[in-house]
Amino acid sequence: MKPILAIISALLVTVIPFLVLFDIGLLYHIRIMNLIFLFIIFMIIGGGISTWFSNENRIRYSVYYGLIILLLFGTIQLLNIVNSYYIYLLAPIFAGFAGIIAKNEKDNIKNGFNNISNINYKSFFVNLYKRNKLFLNASILIFLASLIVGSVGPFLSGSFHNFMMNLTLHYFSEIRGDNPTTFAIFLNNSTLAFLYLYIGGIGFGIFSTLQLIQIGLITSFISVQYPYSILFLLPHGIFELSAYVIATAAGFKLLSITISMIRDFIALQDDIPINEQVDEILDVNYLKFKDSLILIVIAIFILFIAAIIEANITVPLAHYILSLISH
Repeated sequence: MKPILAIISALLVTVIPFLVLFDIGLLYHIRIMNLIFLFIIFMIIGGGISTWFSNENRIRYSVYYGLIILLLFGTIQLLNIVNSYYIYLLAPIFAGFAGIIAKNEKDNIKNGFNNISNINYKSFFVNLYKRNKLFLNASILIFLASLIVGSVGPFLSGSFHNFMMNLTLHYFSEIRGDNPTTFAIFLNNSTLAFLYLYIGGIGFGIFSTLQLIQIGLITSFISVQYPYSILFLLPHGIFELSAYVIATAAGFKLLSITISMIRDFIALQDDIPINEQVDEILDVNYLKFKDSLILIVIAIFILFIAAIIEANITVPLAHYILSLISH
């Protein structure tokens, strides 16, 4: 397929569905951050398509696609539909990421689908853990520490107790509706995992760490302060909290990639063509980037399972048990 046709096809299969979902989101008052998450997902799909079907799998066509999206949303911004300006920065960046994936994984994806029954999943996950053990263990330790600190909050008085109460109230004020659907729960939680825990790793891991700490503090604080709330945390909470830990580890992996690429770009040599050095830097860091993507995809898949359990089992079961207790 010619590059221009690849970009057009990417626009058709991403922009139109997204705008439809955007209208639905406005109709049902979906939070703007969730809509931005949908935008990013469609950008990744579109960027991958434009590179996959372009001549020689050129990544720059993916970036072109992102720039086109940027201009389209600039027009929408003038109509005061979208108020988040940094959405412009995300368009070419995520389209470019998708292009890198499509360029490097085209043959692997095709072979994977053809030989899916022959994949050694145990070995795959064991090796994935070994390569990312440092990030996963760090994420687990941070989360466990925040659980311990939050659990003592109800027994304390003064500023820390008031801080935890305000933090909890603010967190739950962000949740819409008393009986959220599976889609609403999944969209909210996956947005948190992707935008704050994963992408937050780029900011030297600060945003990822703070968000995970907040989740741990609130979970343990509310479980001790209001014991009946445990009914609304189990059994989906095991899946959901595990997914957040994995997503944070993916963010830490992204942080390591960011540091590595900054170091490599600083060390660029004058006697070697810039484009060759950039290609080499991208290739060297791609395997690390791939690992971070695998981790966040696993986390989002677990969140999907958690959303199904929460909407269809946890909430109805918790209300039923509370009705029995109240009588």
